[in-house]
Amino acid sequence: MTTYNKKWFTLSRLWIIGLISLIFFNILAIYNVSEQTCGKPFIPILLSRSLTTDPWRGITLGYSLLAIAASYSLNSSIITTAFFGFFSAFVISMFDTPASHDVLIGTSSLLVMYECLPASLEINLRLIHYIFVIVFGNIFFIWLIYSKLYYDDEKCSWMFVMEYITFWLMNALILWIIPEDMYAQDAICEEAKRTDKRQIQNNPAYDSETDNEKQRLLDF
Repeated sequence: MTTYNKKWFTLSRLWIIGLISLIFFNILAIYNVSEQTCGKPFIPILLSRSLTTDPWRGITLGYSLLAIAASYSLNSSIITTAFFGFFSAFVISMFDTPASHDVLIGTSSLLVMYECLPASLEINLRLIHYIFVIVFGNIFFIWLIYSKLYYDDEKCSWMFVMEYITFWLMNALILWIIPEDMYAQDAICEEAKRTDKRQIQNNPAYDSETDNEKQRLLDF
């Protein structure tokens, strides 16, 4: 019988696998949709435009749902809200409402940056990573505003590479807040179990005749 080490499947390792596959999938979508939109030779386009074009939109929403589910293990309402915001932005993007899409992407990005903010300004890999996200993100944001004002919302540009790098690095920031020994499990379910156990322990209705049943419920 084949056995496997369950301890290997930590949330951080699963997140790394998901991130690598996300980057690979994004590159395929960008290349495919860019050829349809900008022709040849290849020129990058807006990430959300490529991810919400058939046949890639379903995969994009699937990744978003997986990120929302994984965020429950972190027991962080901020991260969960952020990924739900990304999910909503991708859905809205399918209906050609760029203003709402931009607000949701911006708000969700700020939530991720807030939750992943380093505890100190001591120079280390985490702080450098965080600064890179800010630098690439601001360069892209400034160019995007400039292009909307002077180029009537340019669809094809190599500056969109800045957006790709920002998005991937920002998703990688989550790795810094995942404890090394954390597994992918439902924190909401675990909290419900703890609540039930406290209620059982403090319930005077359980007497000596029901000790066995009480212990069985506590061990569940």
